[in-house]
Amino acid sequence: MATTRRLKAVAEPERTLPNLRQAVDAALDAMPWLSRSDMAMADLARSLAEQIEQAQARVDLLDDLLTDARDLSTMKRLEKLEAMCDVTKTIGWLGPQLQGVLRDLGGAPAARRAMQGDQPVGGRIAKLRADAAKASSGPRKRAAKAVDKA
Repeated sequence: MATTRRLKAVAEPERTLPNLRQAVDAALDAMPWLSRSDMAMADLARSLAEQIEQAQARVDLLDDLLTDARDLSTMKRLEKLEAMCDVTKTIGWLGPQLQGVLRDLGGAPAARRAMQGDQPVGGRIAKLRADAAKASSGPRKRAAKAVDKA
């Protein structure tokens, strides 16, 4: 007679993602170059981080409600709510926006490199424009021939 083993359910691990609100606050605090005129962008970054965190919290709450739902009507309403609480779409939409805001504030390595004094933003293109302006402002080597004969 064969023996059967019953496996015990393993609890799902708790969410171990970093708190995005705290991470954005810490990043903004580490940007001493921000001025009062940058505060709207900094507030936007905080708001986006908050929305991403709230999206995850809503999904966690929804999972708990789905587990506790007993009747069919409640289940259908919760499934409709679940479709509106797609955290992947929320993060997929807001994540790149948050990244762009932080980059614009100098929160990305490439943006910080571009802010350095020896390599100002647009340095290469500014040099090309200056060279082109210098070349066009100099004396002409020969005059253009007339096209129309009057």
